[in-house]
Amino acid sequence: MNKEEMDDFLNSIGGLENGFYPDRPKIVESYFFSVDIGWLQLIKDLITDLIALGWDKQVCQVKEKFGGLRFYINSGSDEIFKRISEAENQSYETCEVCGEKGEIRTDIGWYTTLCDEHYTQKKNEKNGRSKD
Repeated sequence: MNKEEMDDFLNSIGGLENGFYPDRPKIVESYFFSVDIGWLQLIKDLITDLIALGWDKQVCQVKEKFGGLRFYINSGSDEIFKRISEAENQSYETCEVCGEKGEIRTDIGWYTTLCDEHYTQKKNEKNGRSKD
């Protein structure tokens, strides 16, 4: 999934409410999510499931932290928080760059979850080598 597809999805559901600033316009663009595009499908699936569980679509923040997805909301049922936890756990096995199978990497600066290909690429960039 790319950013344009996520934007289309957000528009199709009427956007999300800003949980910190309810007077601001609805969130209808993926720029709100501070993650790379590899996690956009994970976030879309999560939002779809949360809406089905009765979520009010208020979101405070969506970001990467210590190599994993963080999806912060104001309130929700136990089922809603359980589903968020499942998505956050799934992010530790999903490459943030491409969405393929990945794992947490701790030796290239920031903790990040990457597939083997993107891990090698980032490691080479860190060490000043071009992609071979």
